[in-house]
Amino acid sequence: MHEFSVISSIIELVRTEMEKARAEKVLEVHLEVGELSFLSHEALRFGFKALAEGEPKINSDALRIISVPAEVRCKKCGYSGAMKAEDDEAYHIGVPLFQCPECSGPIDVLKGRECTVRNIRMEVP
Repeated sequence: MHEFSVISSIIELVRTEMEKARAEKVLEVHLEVGELSFLSHEALRFGFKALAEGEPKINSDALRIISVPAEVRCKKCGYSGAMKAEDDEAYHIGVPLFQCPECSGPIDVLKGRECTVRNIRMEVP
């Protein structure tokens, strides 16, 4: 479960930003998660809740996940748009092969792989 290590890094980032702002409490953490990152939203929420419980200044229900749909461009036919990617356990085990949904040609992934803390809402004195 690599979600736990991702959340550990996010909690560390939140701590650092709290210190910089001299925040009294973290109210919300907005996390953008691309559908091709294959990070389980449920596991991210669980990990955040578990790690934040040990942090009195971080609300354990603060995590807000924003899904980022995949966007690809085909090198062969020029298709640009969405890519179908199912939340299938097989993607967590093997390496998925990505192809153009129109012609099965090779693609460049434009969006959908990110896992980015977009915003942290804090209570400051």
